[in-house]
Amino acid sequence: MTEESTFMNWYRGWVRGKTRVGLAWLGALALIASARQAPSLPGILICFAGASLRFWASGYLMKDTELSLAGPYALTRNPLYFGTFLMAVGTAISIENLGLTVVFGGLFLAVYHFVIMDEEEKLSRKFGSAFEQYRKSVPRFWPQFFSTPTKQSPASFSFALAMKNKAYEAYGAFVFLIGFVTLVSWIYQRSIQF
Repeated sequence: MTEESTFMNWYRGWVRGKTRVGLAWLGALALIASARQAPSLPGILICFAGASLRFWASGYLMKDTELSLAGPYALTRNPLYFGTFLMAVGTAISIENLGLTVVFGGLFLAVYHFVIMDEEEKLSRKFGSAFEQYRKSVPRFWPQFFSTPTKQSPASFSFALAMKNKAYEAYGAFVFLIGFVTLVSWIYQRSIQF
């Protein structure tokens, strides 16, 4: 085993653990240290788009029972993760911190690359050739907006399924993120006035 593969195996195992939770807390600390002004509209809209994508995807997600191919799953194999990515970078953009935007984006991609690979291995084992065909026609992460429609599953967005998949949590996270940076910036502005 080479030194590089040993490191990659260690890193992949590390990512499988509670790494995402720890990085989220570090991200919150970075936002506390960075939010100096009220969030700007472009970043808020990007964050909201990410929450909306997560909500939309949840209405098509048939967890572990059927391969989700319709709606946003026809654009990207990982719309939930792409939505989370948009929420993270949108929040950093909203406080107009380019450095933090790059760090959030880079860390997200470095961590979720292996999370997505693990999920794809599981889906390949579970759904076999159907997943392999889907993998060939739909990009892993970055959406492909002009794609050939795939089999509908379910045929249309299901609000009941979205609620079962707790899609409302995406909007709760949006309100929390934007509210959080608004509060931090307000406290900062108040503290420099005294």
